[in-house]
Amino acid sequence: MPSASLNGIDLVYDDTGGDGEPVVLVNGTGASRTTWRAHQTAALADAGYRVIAPDNRGLPPNVLPPGGITLETMAADVAALIDHLALAPCRIVGFSLGSAIVGELLASRPELVHQAVLMAGWARPDTFGAALGLARRELHDSGADVPVSHRAVFSALCYLSPHTLRDPRAITDWLDVFTWAPGENGPGVRAQYDAMGDTDRLDRYATIDVPLLCVGFSDDVMISPLATREIARTVPGARYTEIARAGHFGHLERPAEVNAALLGFFAERPVPSARRAHPADAGRGAS
Repeated sequence: MPSASLNGIDLVYDDTGGDGEPVVLVNGTGASRTTWRAHQTAALADAGYRVIAPDNRGLPPNVLPPGGITLETMAADVAALIDHLALAPCRIVGFSLGSAIVGELLASRPELVHQAVLMAGWARPDTFGAALGLARRELHDSGADVPVSHRAVFSALCYLSPHTLRDPRAITDWLDVFTWAPGENGPGVRAQYDAMGDTDRLDRYATIDVPLLCVGFSDDVMISPLATREIARTVPGARYTEIARAGHFGHLERPAEVNAALLGFFAERPVPSARRAHPADAGRGAS
Protein backbone atom coordinates (compact mmCIF):
# COMPACT_ATOMS: atom_id res chain seq x y z
CA MET A 1 0.00 0.00 0.00
CA PRO A 2 2.03 3.01 -1.20
CA SER A 3 1.64 6.44 0.34
CA ALA A 4 3.16 9.88 -0.07
CA SER A 5 3.52 12.85 2.26
CA LEU A 6 1.76 15.58 0.30
CA ASN A 7 -0.05 18.75 1.37
CA GLY A 8 0.53 17.90 5.03
CA ILE A 9 -1.21 14.51 4.85
CA ASP A 10 -0.15 10.90 4.38
CA LEU A 11 -1.89 10.28 1.05
CA VAL A 12 -2.57 6.56 0.59
CA TYR A 13 -3.16 5.19 -2.88
CA ASP A 14 -3.30 2.06 -5.02
CA ASP A 15 -1.02 1.83 -8.04
CA THR A 16 -0.98 -1.08 -10.49
CA GLY A 17 2.38 0.17 -11.80
CA GLY A 18 3.84 -0.61 -15.17
CA ASP A 19 4.47 1.50 -18.25
CA GLY A 20 0.85 1.94 -19.34
CA GLU A 21 -0.76 5.34 -19.78
CA PRO A 22 -2.01 6.43 -16.35
CA VAL A 23 -5.63 6.63 -15.25
CA VAL A 24 -6.46 8.19 -11.87
CA LEU A 25 -9.69 7.10 -10.13
CA VAL A 26 -11.29 9.41 -7.53
CA ASN A 27 -14.04 7.98 -5.35
CA GLY A 28 -17.11 9.38 -3.62
CA THR A 29 -18.16 10.26 -0.08
CA GLY A 30 -16.87 7.84 2.54
CA ALA A 31 -15.66 5.38 -0.08
CA SER A 32 -12.21 3.83 -0.03
CA ARG A 33 -9.92 3.50 -3.02
CA THR A 34 -10.39 -0.27 -2.71
CA THR A 35 -13.94 -0.03 -4.12
CA TRP A 36 -12.46 0.47 -7.58
CA ARG A 37 -10.77 -2.93 -7.33
CA ALA A 38 -14.11 -4.70 -7.70
CA HIS A 39 -14.49 -3.87 -11.41
CA GLN A 40 -12.76 -0.80 -12.84
CA THR A 41 -9.13 -1.35 -11.82
CA ALA A 42 -8.86 -4.80 -13.40
CA ALA A 43 -10.66 -3.78 -16.60
CA LEU A 44 -8.42 -0.76 -17.11
CA ALA A 45 -5.25 -2.66 -16.23
CA ASP A 46 -6.20 -5.50 -18.60
CA ALA A 47 -6.54 -2.86 -21.33
CA GLY A 48 -2.95 -1.80 -20.71
CA TYR A 49 -3.44 1.22 -18.45
CA ARG A 50 -1.61 2.00 -15.23
CA VAL A 51 -4.32 2.63 -12.61
CA ILE A 52 -3.83 4.92 -9.60
CA ALA A 53 -6.58 5.30 -6.99
CA PRO A 54 -6.06 7.55 -3.94
CA ASP A 55 -8.12 7.80 -0.78
CA ASN A 56 -9.66 11.25 -0.34
CA ARG A 57 -8.79 13.21 2.76
CA GLY A 58 -11.35 12.50 5.47
CA LEU A 59 -10.60 8.77 5.49
CA PRO A 60 -8.02 7.34 7.91
CA PRO A 61 -5.25 8.31 8.47
CA ASN A 62 -6.39 11.79 7.37
CA VAL A 63 -9.60 12.22 9.37
CA LEU A 64 -8.78 15.74 10.58
CA PRO A 65 -6.18 16.97 8.09
CA PRO A 66 -4.51 20.39 8.04
CA GLY A 67 -6.27 22.70 5.64
CA GLY A 68 -9.64 21.07 6.22
CA ILE A 69 -11.76 18.99 3.86
CA THR A 70 -13.10 20.96 0.89
CA LEU A 71 -13.36 20.41 -2.84
CA GLU A 72 -10.35 22.66 -3.25
CA THR A 73 -8.13 20.79 -0.79
CA MET A 74 -9.16 17.39 -2.13
CA ALA A 75 -8.51 18.51 -5.72
CA ALA A 76 -5.14 19.86 -4.59
CA ASP A 77 -4.32 16.44 -3.13
CA VAL A 78 -5.07 14.75 -6.45
CA ALA A 79 -2.98 17.34 -8.27
CA ALA A 80 -0.11 16.82 -5.83
CA LEU A 81 -0.23 13.06 -6.39
CA ILE A 82 -0.22 13.50 -10.17
CA ASP A 83 2.79 15.79 -9.85
CA HIS A 84 4.51 13.46 -7.36
CA LEU A 85 4.16 10.43 -9.64
CA ALA A 86 4.87 12.46 -12.81
CA LEU A 87 1.62 11.28 -14.41
CA ALA A 88 0.64 14.41 -16.35
CA PRO A 89 -1.08 14.62 -18.68
CA CYS A 90 -3.20 11.72 -17.46
CA ARG A 91 -6.72 10.42 -17.74
CA ILE A 92 -8.92 10.81 -14.68
CA VAL A 93 -12.30 9.45 -13.55
CA GLY A 94 -14.41 10.84 -10.72
CA PHE A 95 -17.51 9.31 -9.16
CA SER A 96 -20.13 11.26 -7.13
CA LEU A 97 -18.15 13.49 -4.74
CA GLY A 98 -15.14 12.38 -6.74
CA SER A 99 -16.68 13.93 -9.84
CA ALA A 100 -16.90 17.27 -8.03
CA ILE A 101 -13.26 16.90 -6.95
CA VAL A 102 -12.25 16.16 -10.55
CA GLY A 103 -14.38 19.07 -11.78
CA GLU A 104 -12.46 21.40 -9.48
CA LEU A 105 -9.16 19.92 -10.71
CA LEU A 106 -10.16 20.47 -14.35
CA ALA A 107 -10.93 24.11 -13.62
CA SER A 108 -7.81 24.78 -11.54
CA ARG A 109 -5.11 22.55 -13.06
CA PRO A 110 -6.24 21.57 -16.58
CA GLU A 111 -2.68 20.99 -17.76
CA LEU A 112 -2.56 17.84 -15.63
CA VAL A 113 -5.40 16.10 -17.46
CA HIS A 114 -5.58 14.59 -20.93
CA GLN A 115 -9.15 13.25 -20.70
CA ALA A 116 -11.71 13.20 -17.89
CA VAL A 117 -14.83 11.23 -17.01
CA LEU A 118 -17.42 12.43 -14.48
CA MET A 119 -19.76 9.69 -13.26
CA ALA A 120 -22.87 10.75 -11.33
CA GLY A 121 -21.67 14.33 -11.42
CA TRP A 122 -23.54 17.47 -10.43
CA ALA A 123 -22.69 21.15 -10.39
CA ARG A 124 -25.47 22.55 -8.24
CA PRO A 125 -27.86 21.12 -5.65
CA ASP A 126 -31.44 20.12 -6.38
CA THR A 127 -34.28 19.96 -3.88
CA PHE A 128 -34.21 16.24 -3.16
CA GLY A 129 -30.42 16.01 -3.22
CA ALA A 130 -30.21 18.83 -0.67
CA ALA A 131 -32.80 17.10 1.53
CA LEU A 132 -30.95 13.82 1.33
CA GLY A 133 -27.67 15.49 2.22
CA LEU A 134 -29.30 17.21 5.21
CA ALA A 135 -30.78 13.90 6.38
CA ARG A 136 -27.37 12.21 6.22
CA ARG A 137 -25.70 15.00 8.16
CA GLU A 138 -28.41 15.13 10.83
CA LEU A 139 -28.35 11.35 11.25
CA HIS A 140 -24.58 11.47 11.71
CA ASP A 141 -24.78 14.38 14.16
CA SER A 142 -27.51 12.69 16.21
CA GLY A 143 -25.22 9.80 17.08
CA ALA A 144 -28.18 7.46 16.68
CA ASP A 145 -27.35 3.75 16.70
CA VAL A 146 -29.19 2.68 13.56
CA PRO A 147 -29.86 -1.08 13.34
CA VAL A 148 -27.69 -2.82 10.79
CA SER A 149 -30.69 -4.16 8.90
CA HIS A 150 -32.16 -0.66 8.54
CA ARG A 151 -28.86 0.76 7.33
CA ALA A 152 -28.52 -2.02 4.74
CA VAL A 153 -32.05 -1.55 3.37
CA PHE A 154 -31.75 2.25 3.32
CA SER A 155 -28.44 1.97 1.46
CA ALA A 156 -30.00 -0.37 -1.09
CA LEU A 157 -32.86 2.06 -1.71
CA CYS A 158 -30.46 5.01 -2.12
CA TYR A 159 -27.72 3.40 -4.16
CA LEU A 160 -29.29 0.72 -6.36
CA SER A 161 -31.65 0.55 -9.31
CA PRO A 162 -35.17 -0.86 -8.81
CA HIS A 163 -34.13 -3.54 -11.31
CA THR A 164 -31.48 -4.72 -8.85
CA LEU A 165 -33.91 -4.53 -5.93
CA ARG A 166 -36.29 -6.87 -7.79
CA ASP A 167 -33.59 -9.42 -8.58
CA PRO A 168 -33.63 -11.85 -5.60
CA ARG A 169 -30.09 -13.10 -6.11
CA ALA A 170 -28.56 -9.68 -6.77
CA ILE A 171 -30.26 -7.93 -3.86
CA THR A 172 -29.32 -10.72 -1.46
CA ASP A 173 -25.68 -10.20 -2.37
CA TRP A 174 -25.97 -6.42 -2.08
CA LEU A 175 -27.67 -6.56 1.33
CA ASP A 176 -24.78 -8.71 2.52
CA VAL A 177 -22.35 -6.08 1.23
CA PHE A 178 -24.18 -3.24 2.98
CA THR A 179 -24.49 -5.28 6.18
CA TRP A 180 -20.89 -6.40 6.53
CA ALA A 181 -19.02 -3.60 4.76
CA PRO A 182 -20.88 -0.38 5.66
CA GLY A 183 -17.95 1.88 4.77
CA GLU A 184 -16.12 4.57 6.69
CA ASN A 185 -17.89 6.91 9.08
CA GLY A 186 -16.61 9.61 11.40
CA PRO A 187 -15.66 13.29 11.49
CA GLY A 188 -13.73 13.12 8.22
CA VAL A 189 -16.65 11.61 6.32
CA ARG A 190 -18.97 14.10 8.02
CA ALA A 191 -16.78 16.88 6.64
CA GLN A 192 -16.97 15.31 3.18
CA TYR A 193 -20.76 15.68 3.38
CA ASP A 194 -20.23 19.44 3.63
CA ALA A 195 -17.57 19.67 0.94
CA MET A 196 -19.93 20.34 -1.95
CA GLY A 197 -22.22 22.55 0.08
CA ASP A 198 -25.09 24.33 -1.64
CA THR A 199 -22.94 26.36 -4.05
CA ASP A 200 -23.89 26.63 -7.71
CA ARG A 201 -20.64 25.81 -9.56
CA LEU A 202 -22.10 25.65 -13.07
CA ASP A 203 -20.31 28.83 -14.20
CA ARG A 204 -17.00 27.31 -13.10
CA TYR A 205 -17.70 24.21 -15.19
CA ALA A 206 -18.27 26.43 -18.20
CA THR A 207 -14.57 27.37 -18.06
CA ILE A 208 -13.33 23.76 -18.39
CA ASP A 209 -11.35 23.06 -21.54
CA VAL A 210 -10.51 19.35 -21.23
CA PRO A 211 -12.04 16.48 -23.27
CA LEU A 212 -14.85 15.28 -21.04
CA LEU A 213 -17.30 12.38 -20.87
CA CYS A 214 -20.20 12.65 -18.42
CA VAL A 215 -21.82 9.36 -17.39
CA GLY A 216 -25.26 9.40 -15.80
CA PHE A 217 -27.15 6.48 -14.26
CA SER A 218 -30.77 6.21 -15.34
CA ASP A 219 -32.22 5.20 -11.95
CA ASP A 220 -29.97 7.31 -9.71
CA VAL A 221 -32.11 8.87 -6.97
CA MET A 222 -29.15 10.52 -5.21
CA ILE A 223 -27.76 12.43 -8.18
CA SER A 224 -30.22 12.71 -11.03
CA PRO A 225 -28.86 11.88 -14.48
CA LEU A 226 -30.33 15.24 -15.49
CA ALA A 227 -27.70 16.90 -13.29
CA THR A 228 -24.91 14.98 -15.00
CA ARG A 229 -26.36 15.81 -18.41
CA GLU A 230 -26.42 19.49 -17.40
CA ILE A 231 -22.65 19.41 -16.90
CA ALA A 232 -22.19 17.93 -20.38
CA ARG A 233 -24.32 20.72 -21.84
CA THR A 234 -22.27 23.33 -19.98
CA VAL A 235 -18.71 22.18 -20.64
CA PRO A 236 -17.71 23.04 -24.23
CA GLY A 237 -17.35 19.90 -26.34
CA ALA A 238 -18.34 17.52 -23.54
CA ARG A 239 -20.40 14.44 -24.27
CA TYR A 240 -23.00 12.57 -22.23
CA THR A 241 -23.90 8.91 -22.01
CA GLU A 242 -26.43 7.23 -19.75
CA ILE A 243 -26.24 3.72 -18.32
CA ALA A 244 -29.65 2.02 -18.19
CA ARG A 245 -30.95 -0.03 -15.25
CA ALA A 246 -28.37 1.55 -12.97
CA GLY A 247 -28.67 3.41 -9.68
CA HIS A 248 -26.11 5.60 -7.93
CA PHE A 249 -23.70 2.68 -7.74
CA GLY A 250 -24.06 2.14 -11.47
CA HIS A 251 -20.36 1.45 -11.97
CA LEU A 252 -20.75 -1.49 -9.57
CA GLU A 253 -24.19 -2.60 -10.75
CA ARG A 254 -23.45 -2.40 -14.48
CA PRO A 255 -19.65 -2.62 -14.64
CA ALA A 256 -19.48 -4.06 -18.16
CA GLU A 257 -21.41 -1.13 -19.62
CA VAL A 258 -19.52 1.46 -17.59
CA ASN A 259 -16.11 -0.03 -18.39
CA ALA A 260 -16.99 -0.15 -22.09
CA ALA A 261 -17.89 3.55 -21.97
CA LEU A 262 -14.60 4.43 -20.25
CA LEU A 263 -12.42 2.36 -22.56
CA GLY A 264 -14.23 3.53 -25.67
CA PHE A 265 -13.77 7.17 -24.71
CA PHE A 266 -10.12 6.72 -23.77
CA ALA A 267 -9.34 4.93 -27.03
CA GLU A 268 -10.54 7.88 -29.08
CA ARG A 269 -7.76 10.19 -27.92
CA PRO A 270 -4.29 8.67 -27.43
CA VAL A 271 -1.93 10.52 -25.16
CA PRO A 272 0.26 12.95 -27.17
CA SER A 273 3.94 12.15 -27.38
CA ALA A 274 4.86 15.48 -25.80
CA ARG A 275 3.39 16.28 -22.42
CA ARG A 276 1.54 19.52 -21.89
CA ALA A 277 3.64 22.20 -20.31
CA HIS A 278 2.83 23.23 -16.77
CA PRO A 279 2.23 27.01 -16.43
CA ALA A 280 5.36 27.15 -14.29
CA ASP A 281 7.35 25.95 -17.30
CA ALA A 282 6.26 28.83 -19.51
CA GLY A 283 9.19 30.68 -20.95
CA ARG A 284 11.71 27.92 -20.30
CA GLY A 285 13.92 26.95 -23.21
CA ALA A 286 13.37 23.56 -24.81
CA SER A 287 16.26 21.19 -25.08
